[in-house]
Amino acid sequence: MKTIKRLCVSVICVLAAGNLFAQDPLFTQFNFTPTYLNPSLAGTGRNNLRLSAVTKVQWFNLYKPYKYFSGGADLSIYDDYQRNILNLGLNVNHSSRGYLSNTGINGIVGRSFGTSNEDCSKWFLSLALQAGINFSRVNPDQFLFIDQLDQTGITGNASQVDLFKTFNSKSYFDFASGFVFTYSDFMLGGAVHHLNQPNASFNGKPEDGKIPRKVTGHLSYRYETQTLTIKPTVIGQVQGNTNVFTVGALIDYYEFPIEFGLWYRNAVGLANNNAFCVGVTWKWGEAKTVTSRTKEYSNRIGLSYDADIIRPGLNTTHGSLEFGIQKDVIINNNNYCPTSTTGICNYRFPWEFF
Repeated sequence: MKTIKRLCVSVICVLAAGNLFAQDPLFTQFNFTPTYLNPSLAGTGRNNLRLSAVTKVQWFNLYKPYKYFSGGADLSIYDDYQRNILNLGLNVNHSSRGYLSNTGINGIVGRSFGTSNEDCSKWFLSLALQAGINFSRVNPDQFLFIDQLDQTGITGNASQVDLFKTFNSKSYFDFASGFVFTYSDFMLGGAVHHLNQPNASFNGKPEDGKIPRKVTGHLSYRYETQTLTIKPTVIGQVQGNTNVFTVGALIDYYEFPIEFGLWYRNAVGLANNNAFCVGVTWKWGEAKTVTSRTKEYSNRIGLSYDADIIRPGLNTTHGSLEFGIQKDVIINNNNYCPTSTTGICNYRFPWEFF
């Protein structure tokens, strides 16, 4: 009977597919998937090429836990004067929510700007556009409908319900844009996803599956002491009736290749879901970077845990777990400080806030 109840709950969740796909997944370790947060972060890594990936298992106690993945690569290209002329990015996202799955493949093109004086000033600007295609699918083979039950339980007969048998897949184009601006020790960014508000409905009715635009704003600060660097960040996201507010900080120690993260998230509209998040990142491979005169770690892996404290609660969900990995690669060893003709920069690159 427990299996029947769980399967029935799954059917109810699938019937609410429009609401599920109307809300984009949230990643606590956004630093391991920067272009998912904001496409304008493409080409703003420590070196010419950055490889990133993060995976998430949400709510272990569900019959089929939600699973998410985001991974990609971004590249910065410079001219003979070491000034940025083009940023490119590729991002692949996949989500599995019960019997619903979605895969998106996105390409990013952008450019970073600074001053062309002898020495760069304190500001840095990056703009980008993103275009991609998404593939959604629902698997009805494991559904359990009312005509497959009798007084003794499951009959084993095939259902005559034509739910999702005819329209069980969907593809659509999707577009986004963003900007990121740094000045001194501050970074401000913004992005709009689903600019065209694509129709993700399986039956093709726009009123059932129109994805609302997601508007993201984020603000970061970098504070340095003699022993550590504190990098607080505030992220606000609005999508349809859902407002998500995230605040926290990354704490980076100089003497140890370890970075800690502490976060609080309030998701109004998602049943007022509140969560505390903790994470740890291990770094290795200290080497030269093309965007600064200091040596930085070129490899990092991170693990984080989200504990839902209110609705649905930790006892119900058992929380969520994320694992991220990132690598920065030097392609052109002659590059120094893009947008500067002298190789001397006063501004901070976006990666310095993550």
